[in-house]
Amino acid sequence: MKSAFKYMAAAVCLLLAAALVLPLGGCASSKLGEPLLTLEDQTLTENMFRLLMSRVKGNFAAQGYNVSSSDLWDTIALSDGTLYDDYIRQIILTDAKTNLAAAVMFDEEKLALPDDTVKAIDDEIDQMIEDAGSENALNAKLAEFGANADILRALYMIEAKYAALIEHLYGVNGSKIGDNVKQEYAEANAVCFRQLMLRSYAYVYEKDLNGDDIYYLPGENNGQVSNIAYDEINGIVRTDEFGRAIVDKNGDTVYFTSTGRIAYDTANGVRAFAYAADGSIQTKPLSSAEIAAHKDAAEEVLTKAVTGGPAAFEALLNEFAASGDDSVIADTGYCFLYTDGSNSGQALNDIADALADMQAGDARVLSTEYGYHVIMKYAMPSDAAVNSAYADWFEDLPARVIEQLFAAKCAPYVEKIEVNAEVWKALPSMKEIGTNYYY
Repeated sequence: MKSAFKYMAAAVCLLLAAALVLPLGGCASSKLGEPLLTLEDQTLTENMFRLLMSRVKGNFAAQGYNVSSSDLWDTIALSDGTLYDDYIRQIILTDAKTNLAAAVMFDEEKLALPDDTVKAIDDEIDQMIEDAGSENALNAKLAEFGANADILRALYMIEAKYAALIEHLYGVNGSKIGDNVKQEYAEANAVCFRQLMLRSYAYVYEKDLNGDDIYYLPGENNGQVSNIAYDEINGIVRTDEFGRAIVDKNGDTVYFTSTGRIAYDTANGVRAFAYAADGSIQTKPLSSAEIAAHKDAAEEVLTKAVTGGPAAFEALLNEFAASGDDSVIADTGYCFLYTDGSNSGQALNDIADALADMQAGDARVLSTEYGYHVIMKYAMPSDAAVNSAYADWFEDLPARVIEQLFAAKCAPYVEKIEVNAEVWKALPSMKEIGTNYYY
């Protein structure tokens, strides 16, 4: 459980698009709850914080976590004995402070939301009221999260202000941020490598009635057209009792082997994955002998890579990539991973951790639940952050840079925020708060 939360916690701030903040005034404590955080003339109330907590809990639930389980929240997160329940609340508090600071900066920058943005928010709240049947009915649903329609509207308004401030400061998707700043972030927070992965499992493919894998024409197996890739060179055409060539459901002539099975063009055709009932791709584990063979192959590749260096390793990757063996993945181009434990999956974070301890040109064999990885570390390309060839790896880089820059900008404001200790103490735990999927 601890390792799962290590990576979930880093993403909590992304779930909190912004905190709820309103100008101080008599209505804040009576209508929207007691102030929890205060900065200059802005406040964030306990009810607003409850809504934020419920959102995070809903996200955990949506990702398959049993949010009603004590085992989830009562697990120790930190060496000082802090439980994950308190750990996650502290992360939410940190982000709430950041967004309270953002609300103050929004006013300092003399920004204002466009009328159409405000109208869109009001229209959305009105639609919720209509769907619920009345405002009282909507408030009854929101009460589980310590909120009501007014608090929900305040949330949406501040989310819009937060987004407007970020765009004002950094441009759309970080367009105002210099390429050098993005590159510096990549060099400080990511690693570059190539790898050969020899899997511990095999994919299961669609089979015909004879139990043979079906091969389709490339690009044709899309659920609408599934033309079979027949071996027209070596296959045999058979005819029916009327002398007509036997055709399949698409009207294509069927080619057979001499033993009466379908003659597939295995060289040019592609197989289609078999899917389980839950929509996942079916796989099957390799035998112990096959896994042992993969381990031996990984060690052999490592030896050659260490002896011959990057050139030898890349030549081996090209050989494996050209082999068509789907039990291996040969990354012939650069791959990138973040070193902050935020990659998608434990195996990738294990690889990132190993690479962080390596120098450019070093190679290593790493075993994960997916098989054996032969990895070689490379120096970060000087254009990694801006080269379109690497765009898929760094799709979230602008957001990461913005988060870092904005955190630094907010720091002087956050230091001045006053926390009402009594209100904080009275807040529910993550285990107690409702699970919010919709608001």
